[in-house]
Amino acid sequence: MNLGIGNGNPANALRNSKGFLSADFLFSIVIACCLCAVFFSLSFTLSMVEVGQYIAFSVSRAHAAGHKTQDDQEKAAKDKFASLQKNKVLAPLFSNGWFEIGNLDIRGGGASGKDFTDRYPKPADSTRGIPQVGIRLNFEAKLLDLKIPLLGPTDPDGNGFKAFLTGMMIREPTSKECRDQIKTDRYKSILQLDKRFEHIAGAASQSDYIPMEDNGC
Repeated sequence: MNLGIGNGNPANALRNSKGFLSADFLFSIVIACCLCAVFFSLSFTLSMVEVGQYIAFSVSRAHAAGHKTQDDQEKAAKDKFASLQKNKVLAPLFSNGWFEIGNLDIRGGGASGKDFTDRYPKPADSTRGIPQVGIRLNFEAKLLDLKIPLLGPTDPDGNGFKAFLTGMMIREPTSKECRDQIKTDRYKSILQLDKRFEHIAGAASQSDYIPMEDNGC
């Protein structure tokens, strides 16, 4: 029985190129779909980084505002972060398993002595630098962890795609820091200039109200 393939000659059957174009087309379609998935994941991740950076800035701004004590400033930052996590627009973006944001790290300097100079040191030839204070968040893009056909996984080591989102903003002095600075340092220095200043009304009293100059606090 002759099926008409190469007139029954095996050599002719091997030289038959019918169907090669279909195989090339399928291979190209698979590669194109994989690249589209990669570019979609990358572009969507970069968009979510901008959203996360907005969250970091908002939390840092809440932390930087003046308050009674430094603990109150840190509490304001934590409350702001918690409210943004529950926001009806932002919450679905970080609860679908594609992206995660968390581990709020607050370093405001001052009495706490915590800042980000260990992570972002000032130049070696600089004697003075901008205080590295503010907040930092951990950002993880699980969407980029892909297993692409014919190419393999994008994260063979399993370390994930992680980054820091920082909001560096110099913290305003608290009411306590202003009072301590003026009463402990400046006010005592003024009294030491001339003994006559000791007779200012209220200077020797232990009340909550003391005379002081205005330094903008």
